[in-house]
Amino acid sequence: MLAEWWGVLLAASALILAINWLFPPVRADNLFYDFVVRMNPPTPSDEIVIVGIDNRSLVELGRWPWPRANHAALIDRLTAAGAKAVGFDILLLEPTADDEGLALALAANGRVVLPHLLEIPGQNGALSATTLPVSPLAKAARTTAHVVVRPDRDGVVRAVDSLTDANGNRLLHLAEAVALLARNPEKLRPPSPAATSGAIFAPSRDLIRFSGVPGGYRHVSYSDVMQGRVPESLLRDHIVLVGATASGIGDRFSTPMSGTLETMAGVELHANYLDSLLADRMIRPAPPWAWQLFSLMPVWLMMLSLMLLGPRINLWLGLVLSLLVFAVTLLAFAAFGFWLPPATALLALALIFPLWGWRRLDIASRYMVAELRELSSEKAILPRDHQPPSGDAVERQIILMHDAIRDVRDLRRFIAQSLDRFPDAALVTDLGGRVLISNDAADALFASRLPGPLEGRQLAQVFASLDADPRFPDPRAAELLGALAAGSLPPEDGYETRLADGTSLEVRLAFFTDADRKPLGWIARFADITALRASEKQREDALRLLTHDMRAPQASILAVLEAEGHTIPPELARRLERYAHQTLSLADDFVHLARAESGRFIVETFSLSEALLDAVDDLWPIAESKQMRITTDVPDDEALVTGDRSLITRALANLIGNALKYSENGTRVQASVATEGAMHVVRIADQGRGISQADLPTLFEPFSRLAAPEGAAPSSAAPGAGLGLAFVKAVVERHRGKVFASSVEGQGSVFGISLPAATA
Repeated sequence: MLAEWWGVLLAASALILAINWLFPPVRADNLFYDFVVRMNPPTPSDEIVIVGIDNRSLVELGRWPWPRANHAALIDRLTAAGAKAVGFDILLLEPTADDEGLALALAANGRVVLPHLLEIPGQNGALSATTLPVSPLAKAARTTAHVVVRPDRDGVVRAVDSLTDANGNRLLHLAEAVALLARNPEKLRPPSPAATSGAIFAPSRDLIRFSGVPGGYRHVSYSDVMQGRVPESLLRDHIVLVGATASGIGDRFSTPMSGTLETMAGVELHANYLDSLLADRMIRPAPPWAWQLFSLMPVWLMMLSLMLLGPRINLWLGLVLSLLVFAVTLLAFAAFGFWLPPATALLALALIFPLWGWRRLDIASRYMVAELRELSSEKAILPRDHQPPSGDAVERQIILMHDAIRDVRDLRRFIAQSLDRFPDAALVTDLGGRVLISNDAADALFASRLPGPLEGRQLAQVFASLDADPRFPDPRAAELLGALAAGSLPPEDGYETRLADGTSLEVRLAFFTDADRKPLGWIARFADITALRASEKQREDALRLLTHDMRAPQASILAVLEAEGHTIPPELARRLERYAHQTLSLADDFVHLARAESGRFIVETFSLSEALLDAVDDLWPIAESKQMRITTDVPDDEALVTGDRSLITRALANLIGNALKYSENGTRVQASVATEGAMHVVRIADQGRGISQADLPTLFEPFSRLAAPEGAAPSSAAPGAGLGLAFVKAVVERHRGKVFASSVEGQGSVFGISLPAATA
């Protein structure tokens, strides 16, 4: 094992060295470099100003090329403004009549660097050729310099070559000459005679630290400067680069900052190079030995991990090492201006697993065969008829695997058939709630609700299909699904729902585990309890019948009192009438409460404000009889809710009626509607005697009534059976809302309901 490990380590190291020397991944390294350069570009220097030969200048001054008198006028403006140094990125190789005037302007300025033409190779077999500007201009300029820019293989300019001649003399770039002129003018040599031939060498490259996207440096128009429209303060003591930025003239280059479409003008490329030189932030490439060591170190660490640690840790360690390689590259670039190409190291980490994987695969194969043989020798749960494996090693492994897979399939079929025998619909899901198995009862239950197979669907879709109206999602299903997502069950591990066709279902969830008690998934059961609810309905019908039978005699009593009441003593007549009304009210309350709890609603979307106003209108005669005022405060916008309008209106009427009932004559009841988040809230505030804190928790329970005021006779309590608030609670909760009450004794009470706002 150790010998194999050393063999893989040495082979990987040799492969990395060979790749670096023979086929370095330059394209990948360039992509990494561009990404790093774009991450945190430095701020462009305010000292550099680009005078651009832009489209507006071409419109004002005419087609290119321009008379050199224009250049002379520009140089005179820069001289008058006090520019520190001028880089004139325009080749002036052919003589014209205006050369003397331009030469005078250059001499008067004394701080202008002109470009000369450097051709590699030269003409007629020469290794190179240098052509200076025309003689008067070359003599008048402070110096001349080349403007050679060589893109990388992918056409992107990332660096400028440091050129020398055969004697080792440095050939300055235009940006280098301008930088010397601005900082150390005494070190800048005058123009040298034109060299017609000779070898040119590039011993190193200066990687440019680009400052932002194209257009980042301060630009002014050539015509504006020449005609004096640019303030001299913008040019004084600044380094000025003059060059073409207009469409169709001058050079344009792709840079790491260009993106996929945008290119950078040559003069702006010189500005970036100049800025990097002045700020001393040129990027230095790593020497070969550092690059090789940087490529090898992650591989050595990875091999050590493969020897000592397990596969899962090795996977994470490989990812960490890859991130660490990139982090070291970033740190070296940002903190030290040092470029360590990371592609080889990352490629080596990606290849080390296959080099070592054959050994791991062999071990895994042996282990799998041993486990399959042990599995085949175990006592089977289901009857099986396995043939002894024969043939070569691979064929024997295939036979063992085939038998094991067949056993698993048979076991799965057995489980599915067992589930199909269940009388209740059942679904088996994974931990995420995705349906894996459904029995026949479940397929029949959801066939008309969810087209297609149930397998692969989310349990949330299955629960949603049970809702009678999509605007009325059942919050109990959402609570159950939330618990499922959290990996736990609430105390009540299910709920009961009633379908649109009248079927009543009891939904329950339970999780199942593997042999190590690790949760594997969930089992959802949908039990049909329609028959049970039918028997309950029979009891309800009996109650309604009883209620009807209670109403008829009381209505007869009231009719007799109305017709023959004058023949009965007044006190007895009042008592009989009060008892009859109480019995009728009790019967009505029973009927309304039963309807609210049954859940059979007429669903519509309506304005809660209008329902409140309807309830107020219904109770206005009672308020008038008690000389009370009912004031309303509803919003201008419709407070839309979804549900049974008649039940909601009656619930509001009950609350307002209670406020009138338990308040003194001449007081006021305030009814308001407000929107709070996703809920619409109705509050009914009265000025009654209030409710004690001990009575508040039981207010909404059936047959719960407030006691008479202290010192008053029990008969002085407000009439009623104690079902009004129970009805309000049943209606509101069936509409997915909540009821609430608050009170201070002697200061009145506030009752309210909150209902979900209607969804689109």
